[in-house]
Amino acid sequence: MDNSLISDIKNIITDTVGRNVIPDPLPDDYQLVGNLLDSLAVTNLIIALEEYFGFIFNDDELSAEAFETVLSLAELVSGKIKA
Repeated sequence: MDNSLISDIKNIITDTVGRNVIPDPLPDDYQLVGNLLDSLAVTNLIIALEEYFGFIFNDDELSAEAFETVLSLAELVSGKIKA
């Protein structure tokens, strides 16, 4: 996995959720859903990722598992970038 992609995703998560609730440093395997992300935060994160990377997620690409950790989210984004 590209470290710059993971770093970009961590920055987007931090900007979306807010620095005051993010562990510093944010571990790659940190459980996002339930700790940082609720349904509104996931929606905002999807929008932020789409705007930053310039793609649109299809509904069938989005699952709770994709938003579990930074790494699982990076895998989802990586797949969209390569598509």
